[in-house]
Amino acid sequence: MQKNQYVAGAARRHGGALVFSERDAEGVLEVVDAFGVRSLHFGTSPRQSAMALDNPERLELAYVRAMLAALIFVPVPHRVLLLGLGGGSLARFLISQFDQCSVDAVERRPGVVDIARTYFGLPRDARLSIEVAEAVEHTESLARVLEAAYDLILVDAYDHQGMDSSVNAEEFFSACARLLRPTGVVSINLWGSHNASLRQSTDLLKHCFPGKAYRLPVPNKGNVIGLGLGRELPKPDPVMLLPRAKALEIQMGIEMPYFLRNLKSL
Repeated sequence: MQKNQYVAGAARRHGGALVFSERDAEGVLEVVDAFGVRSLHFGTSPRQSAMALDNPERLELAYVRAMLAALIFVPVPHRVLLLGLGGGSLARFLISQFDQCSVDAVERRPGVVDIARTYFGLPRDARLSIEVAEAVEHTESLARVLEAAYDLILVDAYDHQGMDSSVNAEEFFSACARLLRPTGVVSINLWGSHNASLRQSTDLLKHCFPGKAYRLPVPNKGNVIGLGLGRELPKPDPVMLLPRAKALEIQMGIEMPYFLRNLKSL
């Protein structure tokens, strides 16, 4: 693996100062600071992760906040499977918000794990385990030995070209459904700007979570969040869930009432 360390301001990239760059077997990994926000890039302009330097605990990206709309249904998660680490903002947020929550994260690129710890403040915590592995293979392997193990399964498996095609497959969605507790939620960042990919994803959600599949468009972005609810969760009642969404908004600074209003059945 080839690494290059840059002093902020010495080079420009993606509209900001290139802080760090390296190349692994899959391509370029870059850390860029611009207008008070640190971002992770995979060699292209889309941000894979972002962190406000003056407020690292805030979830900077709208799609990351939207993925946590799952908390409307599972307000106190105890065990979370996170597929795709990025800069570690989801892992860090969950550990800081929930004292009894453990997070099992899976990331296929070792360099991403190093960057999350070095440049994005991902803590070393006994409640956070990180496995360097392929998300699909790891999930399917887990599903062969575990069942109903997780309250939340959060999937953000992208590369520089878009959503990893191996994730958008029935075997993977089925494995997630088996690993989910009956009162849990799967939340997947879908490729909303690619019609064929999105159609396939939503069909898989409907197949694996019959009558319990939902979509949440991310405002002004190409992302769509897909949600699959465990079989024992009731269908969402916006009136009943609104007080919880408002409480979560106050607690976490996430626009949960907005997400609840815009959640659509598939």
